[in-house]
Amino acid sequence: MANRPCGACTVCCTWLPIPAGHVGPEDKPAGVDCPYLTCAGCRKYENRPIICRRFECAFLKARAWPVEWRPDRSGLLCLSESLPNGLWGSAVYELAAGRLDSPVGRTIIKQLLEQSNFVVLITQDGRRTLRPGLRVDTKPERIPRPHFVQNHHPKDSSLRPHNRPLP
Repeated sequence: MANRPCGACTVCCTWLPIPAGHVGPEDKPAGVDCPYLTCAGCRKYENRPIICRRFECAFLKARAWPVEWRPDRSGLLCLSESLPNGLWGSAVYELAAGRLDSPVGRTIIKQLLEQSNFVVLITQDGRRTLRPGLRVDTKPERIPRPHFVQNHHPKDSSLRPHNRPLP
């Protein structure tokens, strides 16, 4: 459940893709209005699909973000989520040209970089840029040895693959 209301914002209703079977029989592509979206908002808001109830943009999750950062006002749709291995990732979709480089955009990106391991910036024309975050509180994952790595090193050259001489 969102920490704050969407208000008049309906950005996710247009910008996000939704797989078939959630709001209609076919996929809803990114950039296409949801079939329930009207000029007054979602006509099924009180009984909206579960995929919509569970979705939270970064603005909804962060009570401290000012209302100017709401996607319909900032021109940026920000998503943040916990990923496997304790990583935290964020994505910032530019809804209007130049918004990533605006004062509000730079401030939002700085905030996300401070709380994320990485931030992906997606421009309005679809270019993606990866920005490493500033978080360093995650523990490095112990990477297991691949199954094909032997735990012993044969001393007898006859046991080496293809009997190749050592370099």
